[in-house]
Amino acid sequence: MEELIGRLRSTSTSLSSPFVDDYSDFATPGLSASSIPATSLQMSSLEALPAEIITYILAFLPADDLAGLSRTSHLLRSHAHNDLLWMQFVRDDIPNFDQVLSPSPAKSWRDLYIAHHPYWFLVRHKVWFADLPNTGTIIFARYNHRLGCIEGYRLIAEHGAHTFDLWQHNPDVIIHTFNPKVRLWLEDPIIKLDYTDSIHGKRFQNEVRMPTNSTHGVCSMISLCQPIPKQLQHPSMALWPPSIVPSVQRVRNESQNKFRDEDHRPQTLDRMSDRTFRIRKWVEFSNLMQPLSSVRMGENVMTYSTLLEESYIPTKEKPYQGIWVGDYSGHGCEFLLVLQREVTTNTTMSRQSSTGSLPRGMSMEEREAEAQDDSEAGFHQMSQEEMMEQAYVNAQDTLDLDGVTEIEVTETSALDPERLNVHFPNVPTMQSTSNIQSAEGSSRDNSDNWQFGRLEAIKLTGDINVPRGQHTWIAEDIGPRGLLRVGSEQMFAGARMVKSWGRIAGRGFRHDRFIPSQLIMISHDALAQYWEDFGHISFYKRVNIDDYLNV
Repeated sequence: MEELIGRLRSTSTSLSSPFVDDYSDFATPGLSASSIPATSLQMSSLEALPAEIITYILAFLPADDLAGLSRTSHLLRSHAHNDLLWMQFVRDDIPNFDQVLSPSPAKSWRDLYIAHHPYWFLVRHKVWFADLPNTGTIIFARYNHRLGCIEGYRLIAEHGAHTFDLWQHNPDVIIHTFNPKVRLWLEDPIIKLDYTDSIHGKRFQNEVRMPTNSTHGVCSMISLCQPIPKQLQHPSMALWPPSIVPSVQRVRNESQNKFRDEDHRPQTLDRMSDRTFRIRKWVEFSNLMQPLSSVRMGENVMTYSTLLEESYIPTKEKPYQGIWVGDYSGHGCEFLLVLQREVTTNTTMSRQSSTGSLPRGMSMEEREAEAQDDSEAGFHQMSQEEMMEQAYVNAQDTLDLDGVTEIEVTETSALDPERLNVHFPNVPTMQSTSNIQSAEGSSRDNSDNWQFGRLEAIKLTGDINVPRGQHTWIAEDIGPRGLLRVGSEQMFAGARMVKSWGRIAGRGFRHDRFIPSQLIMISHDALAQYWEDFGHISFYKRVNIDDYLNV
């Protein structure tokens, strides 16, 4: 069985792309059985198999291989056109496929898949954020089964009704409650690929016009990207997404001619990025008497990138990671990506103004995290006695934030609560809106309160002070080293309060620096940040992605 599948894949993947130009056969035009490097005996042996066995084998092939196989013989063509096989491809690309009852308005699942190829990755990866200067934008892509189209809408949030209260722990601090109204802006789609809008010519290099705007004269086109190989990436390059956001693909986000060259777009399927895309928008003025002499103005190109699911889907080990919405007062609501990382290297946090976008020592740390190098393995070579001794020292360590300008933090990744004999009260949890693998019971026991690692909040949307793609706050250690106290006041009863650093900057992201703050860990779905220098507490709430994918 494996040998047969290997032969099929070897014959079709040698093609540059079977998804170009010839949509009737969904394969490369001019390809015949004579161009397949397989003997007639091998192919006849495959065709001699029972129909159900052939169908079973073809179910293991990806869509491009199945399309290439359909050009080898009439018999295999009939098997490759089995609509159940193509329904599975559509199912794999639509997260909420249970809502899709039929391929309508297409006649078959195969026709539906062909109509939106190669843009199914938009629906598959769901969450996309753009490099729009300063503010950025975040969109959710989904498949509208009623219209048979792929659409993407901006995620927006509005300040809900809020009240004022004094913090019982510090009456000088005024607390503004945070009840955001998060929704998709359905009146203004960013992506709209209709089933009836067929793609002609070079499917990978052409920009596809989208009917996204109801306003006359506003035009929009979507195009594919070609990723920059990792060995060719350099810190001086303007790449998207930024290096602090985990990603397997990065593309350029600066171009003198606004990405008009075809070199920015892929030639073949294997050179296409399924993690990024671009949208070109402009306003077009035309004379009714001379419609061909139109004038294009205000052209802008935005590059979008998706987020790795493992970076925003919470787990039992990393319950805080996800997409959050935060209260930024006069700047409004902003969306954040909260990462929960395991830390094994030293990091120096600076309270002084800096010219870089990262705390000193963290850029190398990010590269180590992405490459998954051997630094962690080297760390664990420490003996158990040395580790426990170091952990004890770290747990007893206290820092005078007012008396130093910078601190150096040494991380540990494993501690023994019985050896250290440290006790933390239970922290009540709120009902989670995310897919967290929770433990049994409504409250956590003492062992579950041993939390370790670093929380990083990265802006997906930003403002003129701290723009998108930058850290907004960092909690170096949410475990025993970073613990300041457990809240006893009514609003934050039972919440862990850990040391953190909040980022501030002048307009235009000038003179950015980190100031001391406290992260208030209310629950897995609610956080707060006490900005010590400002006497202000801001709140953050988790965004449940599944609420915005249903049509």
